[in-house]
Amino acid sequence: MQNESQQIGSTDSIAVAKNRLRTGAVPDWVIECSYSPQFKPGEHAPVTYLLLNTQIHAERRELFVQNVIRLETMEAVQHFSQWRLQFEPKTQFITLHSLKIRRGDAEIDHLEVDKAHFLQREEGLEKFVIGGWFTFLMILSDVRPGDILEYAYTIQNQPRLLENNGSFFFSLPSAVSVGKYHFLVQFESQRGMKWKSSASTLNPTETRKDTAVFWTWDGENYTGAKPESHMPFWYLANPWIQISDFSDWKTIAGAIFEVWRTEEGDQTISNIAKEIEATETDLPARVEKAIRLIQDQYRYLSVNLEFGGQIPSAPETVIQRRFGDCKDLSWLLVNLFKKLGVQARPVLVNTSLAKTIGELLPAPSLFNHVVVEFEIDGKRRWVDTTIKQQGGGPFNRSIPDFGFGLPVDIIVEGLVKPPQISGQSNLFDLHETILLDTRGGLSSLAVIQQNEGHYADGLRQQLATIGLEEMARQRSQSATGRFRDARRIGTLQYRDDRDNNRFVLTEVFEFRPFLDDHPNDKLCRFHTPTNWITSVLAMPENTPRKTPFGLPYPCRISHVVDIESPAIQRMQISDPRAQLSNQHVEFSRTDKTGHEYLVMKLMMETKADSVPADQTAQHAKFVEQIWRAAIRELSIQKGYSAPLKKRGFGELPPVAKKDLPAFKPIAPLVEPVPDRPAPVHKRRKHHEYRRQNFPAWLKIALRLAIALGIGLMLLMAHRPHP
Repeated sequence: MQNESQQIGSTDSIAVAKNRLRTGAVPDWVIECSYSPQFKPGEHAPVTYLLLNTQIHAERRELFVQNVIRLETMEAVQHFSQWRLQFEPKTQFITLHSLKIRRGDAEIDHLEVDKAHFLQREEGLEKFVIGGWFTFLMILSDVRPGDILEYAYTIQNQPRLLENNGSFFFSLPSAVSVGKYHFLVQFESQRGMKWKSSASTLNPTETRKDTAVFWTWDGENYTGAKPESHMPFWYLANPWIQISDFSDWKTIAGAIFEVWRTEEGDQTISNIAKEIEATETDLPARVEKAIRLIQDQYRYLSVNLEFGGQIPSAPETVIQRRFGDCKDLSWLLVNLFKKLGVQARPVLVNTSLAKTIGELLPAPSLFNHVVVEFEIDGKRRWVDTTIKQQGGGPFNRSIPDFGFGLPVDIIVEGLVKPPQISGQSNLFDLHETILLDTRGGLSSLAVIQQNEGHYADGLRQQLATIGLEEMARQRSQSATGRFRDARRIGTLQYRDDRDNNRFVLTEVFEFRPFLDDHPNDKLCRFHTPTNWITSVLAMPENTPRKTPFGLPYPCRISHVVDIESPAIQRMQISDPRAQLSNQHVEFSRTDKTGHEYLVMKLMMETKADSVPADQTAQHAKFVEQIWRAAIRELSIQKGYSAPLKKRGFGELPPVAKKDLPAFKPIAPLVEPVPDRPAPVHKRRKHHEYRRQNFPAWLKIALRLAIALGIGLMLLMAHRPHP
């Protein structure tokens, strides 16, 4: 294999790209499609699509595209006057048919390939992806609002995998108007082509000519809906049509397995396996060491120049260069697992479509990511080799919810779901202790944050990426947003239990509290700091919705607010408990108060990743209930200084001896609030506080009085009786 760094951006690569692009006439199999230049959309937008014409010849593996766009504004002129076409020279051949501007009856031809620019821009480079794609760029001159831009080209695909089959996914755009769309597929009757669409109204018209079959989808005066906020990432909102002639998922998995399967290489992988076996005697420990090696010691970089991004590099090559993309690193880990005697295989997934893949026709182009499946001790697990600094050991690693995956294996029946891990905790636990001042001075805040599962992974990755100093700076900014004039005291401390995937950090701030006026001049109002809940649990808009409303999932949050102040005296709390639940979210609040303290505990857990569109109105009312239940306003006395900091204030808590209990928000909360002593202990603490804070002169006077009293008692006891 040639050195990738020598290929990237080389003159030879540009020459190859230029040779894969030419000008020519429209293929004779393309059916001409008319449109109306006078089409006026119902809503104003920067561009109006007068025609979207896409045609496919399955036997010739050719895709014809013709688009006609009216540029309504200068914004549209700015964007489209630099016309570009991206293509991959290794697997695609481009024929340009037309590129012109129409202004009234005039027609200006801009298809001058000798004036074009061939750019290897690598737009995915910031995401460490070098795909070998080129951009054909034409700079159009004298373009004005109201001009009609028309272009047409044909792409001939030469895939390296499953070249005798094909699939295509066609989607209408959002937030724009389309005068006419025309989508046609031509194939031989024996091919076994299938189609699927997002709506029952998107049915094709079928015609036949000899042995050829034609499916045609036509539509006019289409207006794309604007994307709704908080849509689940996996949801396909725009109308779509899919065609495929792949018979089933099993055929795709077996074909990819045969191409990916490599012959036995050198001893590099065997040597690494022997090193692991020499240091670890337990099989799960060997698996953990192998995973950490690939995840943490091999950087992610996708260089898809040899095989069009379809076939992984040889494991020995990846070991030598110490980088690779998802399929390179996954294939390396699979082969390393096999050397360790562990059953493993790659699994194809999609990071965007996720569970939507289960509703689509079989097609290899639906996948954009690869993970590894392995099994030991009867436990099946998935691991993502591109995620750094993960914890939890071999059995409790977090994995994104990919919904479905296709194992790369000769023995597979179809898509499989990710393994379910019972007892895995993904907990965000926040404990804030506030020493509140109502005299106008500064209050103190101690933050103890204990993250588990993917929350712990996130903090660990952040620390490894930006360092402790920058992490502390960003957290200080966040504290300033929640507490007025917040200023860090001391340093940010943390403890990372990677094996149990628990990350704990503590920090201390001083801040000036927001104290609102109260009708009683001796009192003031203080609002408990629970503003995070509005950003985590968003409120749906008060309008009818067509798409599901996305929820953060998995999401499990525990937040304890512990307020200590002499200003809290004999407080009566109305509605000290709140418990709210539906099929999507569970929430609870428990308040507890005593002499000079108040503790509020909030817990929230999402049970689904989205709310159906027809249930969002009810969900909005439910969220409003949660928002109101989470907000607490305290009426407290003015003129009290913040209590003194106790020993251990803002320090790392002791190492937990066992996992935190499962979240049960609906069960009656009768147990004491965690990390709080019983009421009798609370009174003792405050008596001790008063003793420690007596004035020195009063202590001396009391001691003298006690000594004098004892002396008088002794004198009276020894005085002779008459």
